[in-house]
Amino acid sequence: MEEVDMNVDQRMVISEAGLRENFYKYIERVTGRRSFGLFICQELIFALFANLPTALGSVLRTGVYRSLLGKMGSNCFIEEGVRFRIPQKIFLGDRVFIGKNCDLDAEYPDSEIRIADDVHISRDTIILAGIGKTIINECVSIGARSFIYGSGGVEIGRDSLLADHVRVMAGNHIYKETSKLIRLQGARVKKTTIGRDVWLGSSAIVLGGVTVGDGAVVGAGAVVSKDIPSYSIAVGVPAKVIGKRG
Repeated sequence: MEEVDMNVDQRMVISEAGLRENFYKYIERVTGRRSFGLFICQELIFALFANLPTALGSVLRTGVYRSLLGKMGSNCFIEEGVRFRIPQKIFLGDRVFIGKNCDLDAEYPDSEIRIADDVHISRDTIILAGIGKTIINECVSIGARSFIYGSGGVEIGRDSLLADHVRVMAGNHIYKETSKLIRLQGARVKKTTIGRDVWLGSSAIVLGGVTVGDGAVVGAGAVVSKDIPSYSIAVGVPAKVIGKRG
């Protein structure tokens, strides 16, 4: 995806038009459409099934959520407290595990979250799609309390490992105009790509527009602001290459 400037997002700004308009803005935000019937159906299913405990609850959720999601493959396992927003734009492959209290949000009706087979997402992780597609390929493992912000598109290659508290971003605020509030200047979004067989250490941050090449290792706490070549080892703030694997 080419670099794109976004205007200030007004979707969830509280309107002066009144309670009805704001309520329907919320409905559109969580379902993708201004449909009261769809909203009631979706929220009722989540209210009844989201917090059912034990493995039995996970089995029941898998069956019921199949009617809401864009796709759910076989033998998926969804723990309690998992939240989906615009669920028809979220696609799960086979044997996907989603841990307790994760939040998967397609955010826009035209965006998508696609999670391939054998992906493991640990508890309290947030995946926010933004205007681009967020694609997590086969056999990826994402550690607890991580945050994937796919504003301009994020793709994570197969067999990659993300440790706990990792942040992968695909956008930055625009802040050049000192006469204008930063929050009113919009954002610049660009796809972020994590290659295959990559290891991102605990609390690593990958910024918007960066590519981490296949087989690279990024040390704990590193901030990746520039591309990392394949099979490199990078550490520090900002991250610098200190060696090669093999």
